[in-house]
Amino acid sequence: MLKPFIPDSPFLQQSKLRQIFEKAPADAINLAIGQPGEDTPAFIREAAAKAAKEAPLGYTLNAGIVSLREKIASEFKASISPQQICLTAGVQEALYATFYLMCSNAPADILLPNPGFLTYPALAGLQSCSPRYYHLKAESNFQFRADAVLSELRPETRAVLIAHPSNPTGSDAPFSEYQKLIAGLKNRKDAPVWIIADEVYFGMSYSSDSASFESFLEEYPYIILLRGASKSHHMTGWRLAWAVLPQDLIKPFIATHQYVCTCVSALTQYTFLEIRGSEAEQNWLAYQKELYRGKRDLVYQKLNPHFDLKGGEGAFYWMMNVTEFLTGNQTDEDMCWKLLQEGKVTTAPGSAFGSEANNYLRLSYGPPTAKLEEGLNRIIEFFRR
Repeated sequence: MLKPFIPDSPFLQQSKLRQIFEKAPADAINLAIGQPGEDTPAFIREAAAKAAKEAPLGYTLNAGIVSLREKIASEFKASISPQQICLTAGVQEALYATFYLMCSNAPADILLPNPGFLTYPALAGLQSCSPRYYHLKAESNFQFRADAVLSELRPETRAVLIAHPSNPTGSDAPFSEYQKLIAGLKNRKDAPVWIIADEVYFGMSYSSDSASFESFLEEYPYIILLRGASKSHHMTGWRLAWAVLPQDLIKPFIATHQYVCTCVSALTQYTFLEIRGSEAEQNWLAYQKELYRGKRDLVYQKLNPHFDLKGGEGAFYWMMNVTEFLTGNQTDEDMCWKLLQEGKVTTAPGSAFGSEANNYLRLSYGPPTAKLEEGLNRIIEFFRR
């Protein structure tokens, strides 16, 4: 009997990160997954309970309820209208819609970071787009460098994705480098290049020179700015993000979003509307930033005497160099599995995020402090053995 069509794509397989996570023994400490260890705070849950009782919970407008979009638009120094805001089911869904638009009329030339989150090449591949890469170097602490992008541009380059604070590296982007990039793109003789700015970790930076593309929205009108509540508000399961869209992309983006998910959960929208801009939210954001700053410092204090650490400027990641511990043909992925099996700690192999992170392990300091400290002790003991 003939078989029916079955999709066959390397991008429709479970990622290495998820494979490692799901095979971890019950007593392993997970320093691999990019999720806050503390759950959604009480004031957000209370707002959700109120919304569940009082708010209309049917379909909303595809782009989201107007009052929340107005509130988000008003937060920007640039002149942003509510019509330029589209609420999405997390930054992940916003990225899918963006890649769909950028990779239509293939072949498309799109630049992605190396190292970068493994979602990016997968989304490009699902749209039959073979991306190219710009390289972020360990010797520069994986920080963003404008020349890395500008040197890779071609006449046909359509878009570049930039994500800082970075997953996987925790590196930041200096304001001067964003300035240099914008100047280079403005002087370009070929068609303008879209900037896809993944700022899901916005506000979670510990560097005084941390930059955001918000500063350039009026100067360079080809920026797609993506932010969300998953990390900063510990709302990963609530699925809420927002895209700030250039005028030319409003209609096609919202149409793509409509066909993917219709609208963000009404309960999530009305909950966030209730807490956005409140004193409770401001107190929470200040608290969680100091919480993760403390966890970042804990990792550095425990591991820096023993390992070469990179990143650590934002989000909740450090990159740990394990080159000196690899023997023969051993890879960072091999070491990741060995640490899981023998040391009972889950980490992520750097090579999963790009060749520039070969021989590194990504450590997440998202877990609660006690769990994090125990995991760090296990890492030290494992490599000491």
